[in-house]
Amino acid sequence: MKIDILDNITGFGKKDWTTSWVLLWFVCGFIALFTGFWTTTAHTHLDWFYFVISIIGLVCVVSLSFRKNITGNGLGMVATAGEVIVQGTSGAVGLMLAPLFNFFTHVYGVKYWSNHTGADGDMIPKSAGKYVWLITICFIVLGLLLFPTVNTWLANMSYVVVENDGSRFLGRIDFFWINVLAFVLSITAQTMMILRYSLNWWLWIVVNAVWLIINLMTGNTIFAIQTVIYQINAFVGLYGWHRSEQLARLQSP
Repeated sequence: MKIDILDNITGFGKKDWTTSWVLLWFVCGFIALFTGFWTTTAHTHLDWFYFVISIIGLVCVVSLSFRKNITGNGLGMVATAGEVIVQGTSGAVGLMLAPLFNFFTHVYGVKYWSNHTGADGDMIPKSAGKYVWLITICFIVLGLLLFPTVNTWLANMSYVVVENDGSRFLGRIDFFWINVLAFVLSITAQTMMILRYSLNWWLWIVVNAVWLIINLMTGNTIFAIQTVIYQINAFVGLYGWHRSEQLARLQSP
């Protein structure tokens, strides 16, 4: 299904609104991050470092949605390496796992994406058949089943990833399991993205929805706003990747 405004934003339409869209999206994200940084931190050197890494993250995610290899995976390596440092220096050693995993996926992505680019230099995504969807679902289910055991093991070594404080969403769903779901889905989505499967954006849309719940439950209003901004980017990424995939199929002999 073609949507004219999204075609223009993603560079497939009669008008090229790509630059205008990226600038608008980035400015909104920057304002949300800076407001959160300025109003909720003590402005220490570590706080400034995390803020800079967050800005790099903004450029990274929008570049990934537009299939840019170097700015996407390259800056992804910088952002995730910075997140590992931030989590480690703040004592949240368990939370180093996800960005550490993502760092190595970006390292792999730099080479892998470069071998699958079109004439414009942008990565060409591929569709996922039923087999890939089944593998992805099995990976998520397995992750959800194993995560509590892994989390307990890390907790015994003082490296807990998610604290189980007994809080619940709408009085029914444990906050612990919401965090677990976000953790497992984000790693799965990251893997699918690096492997060039368009389905990754469906997963990121779910991940952002889950993280929005987490941010609202913890009263993190600024990052809840940032999550909404990321969600908009995910929808644009989903459309752009699918359009690129469709055009590549039409042009193939």
